[in-house]
Amino acid sequence: MPDTPDPIRAIGISLGAGVCGAIQPDVNSALGERLNSSLLAALVNFLVALLVALAVVSRRPGTRRHLVEVRDWPTPRWTRAAGLGGAMVVLAGVVTVERLGVAVFSIAFFAGQMTFGLVVDRLGISPGGRRPISRARVASVVVAMAAVGVAQVGRPVGELAPTFVVFVVAAGAASALQSASNGRIASTIGDPVAATALNVMVGTVCLASIAGGLALAGDIDAPQWPTEPWLYTGGVLGVTIVLALAAATSAIGVLRTTIAMLAAQLVAAFMVDWVARDETPTGGAVAAAVLIVVAVSLVNRGHDRFGPHLPVPSLPLEGGGRRGGG
Repeated sequence: MPDTPDPIRAIGISLGAGVCGAIQPDVNSALGERLNSSLLAALVNFLVALLVALAVVSRRPGTRRHLVEVRDWPTPRWTRAAGLGGAMVVLAGVVTVERLGVAVFSIAFFAGQMTFGLVVDRLGISPGGRRPISRARVASVVVAMAAVGVAQVGRPVGELAPTFVVFVVAAGAASALQSASNGRIASTIGDPVAATALNVMVGTVCLASIAGGLALAGDIDAPQWPTEPWLYTGGVLGVTIVLALAAATSAIGVLRTTIAMLAAQLVAAFMVDWVARDETPTGGAVAAAVLIVVAVSLVNRGHDRFGPHLPVPSLPLEGGGRRGGG
């Protein structure tokens, strides 16, 4: 783990993580377009992340021991399957962002993450057991879901895609469950890297199994792999986000880290849509982005510490995408 940065550097690191969070889907989507398969693009993202995770694990003997002893971890067995949530998030990204845009995708995802966080806390899935549902949290969910509706204002009727929006909200919910499971594992065995590595392995196996089955059925053609190295950097960007969040949080706390990253990710998402996709942001999307920041501020009011109250808007070593077919 890197040395703790000073507060100014930590804010800069958080902002950088947010920018990476907005660029990562565009990279994955570009790969999906070239491969003509969103599933293969998602699998490549996981494979690259897996290689990076294995490189990190190779330098951590304690993490290797934890992974060997995974069957004996004193946590519910279903927590080991948290990587399936990550696979769902990746697929949601590659399937929906082409239609919704990076900004609206991000807004719907954050809304689902915060909303299902209420269920996670009520059921006591996260470390620390059950937590009461406060008025601030309920208000944050209302604001977040309102943001999803507001984001559609100004979009032509033909571009409205409620089914895709619901899919992304569900992916955000899967992310909340994944984060809670990871937190439970990390707090129990004392090694978040082991939890992250297991997530990537599970997600990779899941996507590889689906892709292999479709290939055997003749539903996936042999891809023409592009030669541009930047198209394969989605997983690396995910690793960068994880390390940046870890470093920044240690210096300025989760609340400020989350707000800084969220703001940067939303602004960068608008720029990606505007520059890369030539789509001018609508007034509704801008207003929705402001509402999401307000919602995160509400949900974290009085809880400036790591815990299930904090909907950090990224997933370890994973990301979405947009233009892929398949």
